[in-house]
Formats: sequence, structure tokens, C-alpha cells
Amino acid sequence: MNKSLIATMMVSLAGAGTASAQAYVYPVPPPPPPTYPPALAYPPPAPVPLYILPPGAGPYASLDAGPTFYQNGELKNFDGPASGSVHYAVGASADVSFGYAFNRYVAAGVELGLNTTTIDSIPGYTLSDAQFYNLPFLVNLTFSYPIPHTFITPYIGGGLGGSDSVFNPAGMSDNNFNSNVAGEADDVVFAWEAYAGLRFQLNPAMSLGIGYKYFGTGNPNFSYPTYPPPDITVGFRGVETHSILATFTWRF
Repeated sequence: MNKSLIATMMVSLAGAGTASAQAYVYPVPPPPPPTYPPALAYPPPAPVPLYILPPGAGPYASLDAGPTFYQNGELKNFDGPASGSVHYAVGASADVSFGYAFNRYVAAGVELGLNTTTIDSIPGYTLSDAQFYNLPFLVNLTFSYPIPHTFITPYIGGGLGGSDSVFNPAGMSDNNFNSNVAGEADDVVFAWEAYAGLRFQLNPAMSLGIGYKYFGTGNPNFSYPTYPPPDITVGFRGVETHSILATFTWRF
């Protein structure tokens, strides 16, 4: 056989073998896609803690009004040291309070009010339409106890603060008419109160009640300008009053 033919056949056979080998060589397979755990495998988010108010907690507003009985007072100064028993007429009192109940038993608030009367007489002095009143502003603390299985709540409390005391006579003079004052004058003094009563629940938000309140002040001094000076000072012992009040309370 011709040598060139044999060489040609051998080259052809080698090429065929190489092609066959290449036909059966596969590339390395790609890595499998990553797998993730199901959503339920993750822990749920922690709940956000919520503060739940205790029963009875929340803001409130209260209104009370009723007659006021004044203890006899004392005149301490009238253009110089003086003395004399001050006899007051029966007066009236009204107050409005705003505050916050921390629970069913304890509440704190701010009170504004009016406590008014007239002076009937002061032995040794002449009076004409002598009005006397106080405008208290107090911080109060109240303790309550709702009686179980009833709509009745007894309460007790007290407050401290101040009062704008006002004296407004049409005319006041000693019996010798040596000194005379007229018109309105005021003095801010220390004030306090104590109270107790019963509330009757109408519904979860509203209640009516009846209560007693003691109210007292420091000694006010009222200055009246004169020409020529010095001014005339009228001083009283602080008032002490006892009020019987109807009350309305609204919780919201």
C-alpha cells in the first residue's frame, strides 16, 4: 500500500477519535441555587409593649357650688391697731377644678373659685354695703374609695395655694368719723382647704355628689391711698368658712 495513503488514513482516524472524545466531554455543572429557610422558620417580631391605664385613670373636670357660712372674724387694723368682732352674712361659694385621676383612688388637680359674703357689722364702726370675697387658686389631692357593687364613692381631700382677698365697702368709718375708706382693695394671701363628701355615679363618665368644704386664709391687709399720705390700712384676721356644696364631676 502506498505510504502516503496510509498516512492519510491514520490522520483521518486520529481526527475522528478526537472528535468522538470531544463529543462526550461535559463541562462542570453550575452550583445549585442557594436555598433559604421558609418564612416561618424566622422568629416573629417581638410585640411592642403597650401601657394599659389602670381602671379609673384619666383627666377630669369638676364643678361645685353652694352656701357658705363664715366664722366670726376680727378687725386687726383700721388706720392703726384696732380690734373688733367681724360678723359676716351667709355667703356663697363656687369652684371649678381640672385634674388627673391616677386610678380609682387617687387624683390631683388645680382649683379656681369664688367665696363671697358681706360684713353685717363691726362694733364701733359704721359700714355701708361692705362686700368681702376671696378668689382662691389651689392645688388639691383627693382620695376616693368606690364602694364595691354600688354607685357610691366617698372621698376626702385637701389643698394648698393662695387667694386674692378683696374688700369692697361703699363706706367704712369709725364711729367718730376720724377715718373713712371706700372702694375696692385686694391682697393676695396664703390659703388652704379640706373637704369630704359622697359622689353618686350616673354612668362611667359622670357623677353627682354632695360635699362639705372648710376654707381658710392668712390675714389680709387692704391699703387705701389718702392725700396727703400716709395710706389708710384696713386689716382683718383671715377668714374661716364652712360650705355645703353640690358637685358635678365629668371624667373624659
